[in-house]
Amino acid sequence: MNTRVDRHFIIAAYYFPPLGMAGTARPLAMANFLAEQGFEVSVLTVKPIVYPVHDQTQRKSLHPNVRVYRAGSSDPARLAKMIPFLKSLIKLCRLGGKSVSSLIFPDSKVGFVKPATALLKTLIRADKQNILITTSPPVSIHQLGLNVAGQGSLTWIADFRDVWGSLSLEDQSDAFRAKAELYLTDITDVANLITATSPLTIDYLQTKINAAADYHFLPNGYNESDFATPVAEHNQCLGLYGTLNHLIGIEKLFDWISVLRKSTPDLRASVRHIGYLDLPNLDDHLSRYGMRSDFLSIGYLPHYESIQAVRCHAANIIMLSDELDTSYIIPSKLFELLRAEPPLLAILPPGNAARLLLEEYNFSDVFVIDSAAELGDVLDWLRSHLTMQTRVGVTRFERRQEMSGLLNRLEELL
Repeated sequence: MNTRVDRHFIIAAYYFPPLGMAGTARPLAMANFLAEQGFEVSVLTVKPIVYPVHDQTQRKSLHPNVRVYRAGSSDPARLAKMIPFLKSLIKLCRLGGKSVSSLIFPDSKVGFVKPATALLKTLIRADKQNILITTSPPVSIHQLGLNVAGQGSLTWIADFRDVWGSLSLEDQSDAFRAKAELYLTDITDVANLITATSPLTIDYLQTKINAAADYHFLPNGYNESDFATPVAEHNQCLGLYGTLNHLIGIEKLFDWISVLRKSTPDLRASVRHIGYLDLPNLDDHLSRYGMRSDFLSIGYLPHYESIQAVRCHAANIIMLSDELDTSYIIPSKLFELLRAEPPLLAILPPGNAARLLLEEYNFSDVFVIDSAAELGDVLDWLRSHLTMQTRVGVTRFERRQEMSGLLNRLEELL
């Protein structure tokens, strides 16, 4: 039987520290956990790119035994870093309503595949049991697994944070969708294990792509060490945590608050956002619903600071738009919000994967809200309930436990 020292984990992740935001936390947590367990760990990622947020604290938290290898790329974000004027050109394309990603199959990061594959081949060890984890997005990262499958002693785990990208495949053209489904079929045919952050992603792949593949639910989770320091101060704000973009559907919250203020003029409902702000029409929403003096975006904070900040709110909000197909999405910040002490207000479409999870576990002080009236009832409740405590059952989503479960599943494959 192979031992820990006989195994070499290679994590292929386009998004990795010092890049910030939610996409980098998952591969970082994987690498740190595996290194702590005594495995040899290599991370394959991209060289510096143009990116909205960098978080040096995340890079400093990397386990010293994790080796990071960076490959070049001809994708737009990498080229814009090397040729500055391209950054303005790409921005103009976005303003013109054309996403670069929509013009390139499978996505705009495909220019990373060739140089990354060449580097990956040098990392595969002849004297080790190699376990490759390709984690998306971008979905093109899984091409690396297809390119090296069968080389040496290699086990491949294809990890999906979502099915394809931020929008459902159903929103794409018939031709694009057909190509995408063939690509997903290739991945699920060849990979030894498919992991995903959402049961609905697994359900989609299992029912529409490949029923015979091996699947494993691997939520994003949280790190218990992030919550070791007690919080000294609290405020009366409603917190909104994570990237604020079109997927969130913030207009619904503003509309409900506006409705409630007509009957309760002294309603206290100030919203404080912590995270990257990517919503061009936010000012229009603030003006339309009279929220200018009651909405504040702090912007992106380093990871630990953001955790401390959300623990200070009177309550936190997790929400997704019901005007787009967000059914399979479980926001990566959900588990940190569940571990944080304040009550959680969930404004999620019926059938959404995150909502189904909350309904299944029925955590204390978590309120699923579907109307302005229900929001008003919860805000009334908050005025007389100021206790803050850790929720029973949330430790099931601690990252160390989740990764231990993955290792147990891996033992069945090796």
